[in-house]
Amino acid sequence: MDHKGKHSLIFAISILILIISIGIFGYTQIEGYTFVEALYMTIITIGTVGFKEVHPLSTEGMLFTTILIVISIGFFAYGASFLARYFSDRILARYSNKYIMEKQIAKLRNHVIVVGYGRNGSQAVDELIAHNIPVVVIENRPKVIEYIKENPKILYVDGDATDDNTLRRAGVNHAKALITALANDADNLFVVITAREMNSDLLIISRASAIANDKKLKLAGADNVILPDKVGGQKMAKLVIQPDILEFVENIMLKRTGEVSLFEISCESMKSTCGKTIQELGIREKTGANILGAKTSFGEYILNPPPNYELTPDTMLFVLGTNEQIENLKKILS
Repeated sequence: MDHKGKHSLIFAISILILIISIGIFGYTQIEGYTFVEALYMTIITIGTVGFKEVHPLSTEGMLFTTILIVISIGFFAYGASFLARYFSDRILARYSNKYIMEKQIAKLRNHVIVVGYGRNGSQAVDELIAHNIPVVVIENRPKVIEYIKENPKILYVDGDATDDNTLRRAGVNHAKALITALANDADNLFVVITAREMNSDLLIISRASAIANDKKLKLAGADNVILPDKVGGQKMAKLVIQPDILEFVENIMLKRTGEVSLFEISCESMKSTCGKTIQELGIREKTGANILGAKTSFGEYILNPPPNYELTPDTMLFVLGTNEQIENLKKILS
């Protein structure tokens, strides 16, 4: 609700409370009613329901009732109508927003599903959004969902990720990847099993707290398992051993804006260049991009491939360059 709406709601509630308080005070002082009797008499009076009074009214009581009806009927109608409109609008908005979001999620293709919007999950979501990758969050904690609603860029599904229906609502059949970042390893295991069963081609990355659960999660279907505590410890040690190298790599890998970034490019769409070497294509001379590594169809990584390295449609290149240089490289490989 906006600032103006909050003030209007507070004003309407205050008016209702004030009128009821005046009525209770008047009937207790003029007629000697008990609190319950005075409350009952006030409600039936301002509500104009026509019920019989608790006790016969005195002349002063009748005058007070007449004045109470005159001053309350307008304010009461305003307050009651505002409250009714307020709650009906909230219910309508909630269901209409839910319907719109479900339609948006249903249209997504090659998106990423993030299960759990905790410390690791929220960081993953921020990074994906920064790279313009569509994301759907699965979360079932009410307070966390209220927080997610504040970010209009995040699509979410309220539910249990171990349930087939919840994953289906998140578009698991059309997603390219799933990140499960729940705090409990057993919950992550169930999510991995369920998601792998529903989409055999899905890239699944799971969080794990215990090192012993790494193998279990991979056997269940996870492609990669990340142990935040282990990664954090390794990073701290690297900052002592090779601080400048680590900062240099992170500056390239994690920064969201800037002139130079590290990209991965598939040669799958290459046609006329198939079978040619890096030197023959003149990639460095024509584009200015630097090829730092390559991945073969067998999963072998080649660091700093030589000029005579032959490119095939199965080759994946890791290239350092600007956006313009990368676009020129893609044109050469097309």
